[in-house]
Amino acid sequence: MLSINPTLISRDKPYSREELMEVIRLAIIAEHDAINLYEQMARFIEDEDIRKVFLDIAREEKTHVGEFTALLLKIDEEQVEELKKGFEEVKEMTGIETKFNDGGNDYFQVLKKAFMDGVERGRRLFNILPKTKVHAQSYRVDLIESGEVVSVSRREFREIPLITQRFSIGIRELKDGSFDPSIATRAGELIAKAEEKQIISRLNEGKKMELGRWETSDECIEQLMKAAGEVSKVTAGKLAMIISPERFSKLLKVHDKSGKTVIEILKEVFSGGIVVSPEAEEKVIVFANTPSVLDVVIGQELELTELGPENDSVVFMAMETLDLRLKDPEAVVVLEKPK
Repeated sequence: MLSINPTLISRDKPYSREELMEVIRLAIIAEHDAINLYEQMARFIEDEDIRKVFLDIAREEKTHVGEFTALLLKIDEEQVEELKKGFEEVKEMTGIETKFNDGGNDYFQVLKKAFMDGVERGRRLFNILPKTKVHAQSYRVDLIESGEVVSVSRREFREIPLITQRFSIGIRELKDGSFDPSIATRAGELIAKAEEKQIISRLNEGKKMELGRWETSDECIEQLMKAAGEVSKVTAGKLAMIISPERFSKLLKVHDKSGKTVIEILKEVFSGGIVVSPEAEEKVIVFANTPSVLDVVIGQELELTELGPENDSVVFMAMETLDLRLKDPEAVVVLEKPK
């Protein structure tokens, strides 16, 4: 070691920020010492198996250098700027260009991108709805009543539900880069599915109407137009519909009178969006897609965090808080089978 270990100093309080930076620098020095030691020894080891082990350990120590450096760059802003200046000076003198990634873990950026790709692909319903960001973990619902004077009939306060999703990847795979990012993609798809389930659970608070068997195209159109008419009595907002895959398949029939499929006819009416979701189960939900009727309330934006090692894996967790604020249940019609 080239410096005094600060942990040898007798103390009864945690390290200050400056001392912590010193501790991390000493840890980096120790790792470099270990790398040099193992590689120097390996040069004089004739047994190939033993030599491979020494070199493998040296490579692992290089990973530790990266980990400690990432920590140092996180808390030492001056070091970050000086590194950037150093890279620029080398580029000016030699033409050698070194990219700087601000100390972030390469694997984390890859996983985060894969995760968000999964989220975006799964947000079929979320993406078409109005959204409101609030700086709290609860929200106010003003239930709107329509009449000669549009007014708030009742006011409620609700807590914004927490939605989480965890996933893990082997430590060795992260170190050697052989991990499969699709694990993160699947986690993103699952949290989008949980969002959709939460939103639909709130929409189920709307008016109830009986859902028929839809054996003919006329029956499909007639029931959906009746539901749309009920919603339109309350608001002039664009109509939208959520439907299960099984029910959606019935909309692919050709309507005899028009020569078009049922879904082609319905798209002209439900311009606010038609979302096919397994979370709808055997129900069909017709609603006005307008902020005067509903919006998605977001308390905490979706974030992905590395929690750390757990057994032989590194655990990651995605977390957010959101809910659907239903302001006028009369502008939502839930078609469901009779019990």
